[in-house]
Amino acid sequence: MRLELARLRAAPGRRFHAAGEEEIPSLDWWGETLSLEGPVQVTASAFYQGERVFLTLRVSGRIHRRCSRCLAGLVEHFSRKDFLEVAAEGVYLELRPFIESQVRLAISPRPLCRPDCRGLCPDCGVDLNFEAHRPGCGAQARSPDPRLAKLRELL
Repeated sequence: MRLELARLRAAPGRRFHAAGEEEIPSLDWWGETLSLEGPVQVTASAFYQGERVFLTLRVSGRIHRRCSRCLAGLVEHFSRKDFLEVAAEGVYLELRPFIESQVRLAISPRPLCRPDCRGLCPDCGVDLNFEAHRPGCGAQARSPDPRLAKLRELL
C-alpha cells in the first residue's frame, strides 16, 4: 500500500484517504517469527504540510502467538490507531514499513491463553492448567518467603 506524494503536494492541507489490506505472511518480533492470520486491515488518512506528511494509520488483524506462561498456541486480535509525521521524499510514500511497525506496537508483549493461566511448573514441567504437580516436585515443598511473614499475619 502506498500514497502518491505528487497528489499530496498539489493540495497542501487537504486530507487524502486510503483503505485496503496488506498481506504480511510473517513478522519478526523479539527473535520470534509470528504468522498473521489473513491480511492486515489498513485505513490511512494523510495530508501534506511543509515538506512533511502527517499520517493517521489504523491497523487491525489477527496473529498467531504462544502463551507467555504455558506456551499454548493462541490467536490474538490486534488493533491500533496512531498519528505519524513522516518526511516527504520520493515519488511514493510506502506504507508497509509503518504498517509492520504498528502491528508490532499493537500486539501484547506477554500474551496469555486466558487471564487465569497458571503456566508451567518450573520444577516438574507440567502444565498446571490441566494437571497437578508430579509426585516429589520441589515447587510444592518450598517454604514461603520469610520477608512476607508480616503480610501473612495481617491476612
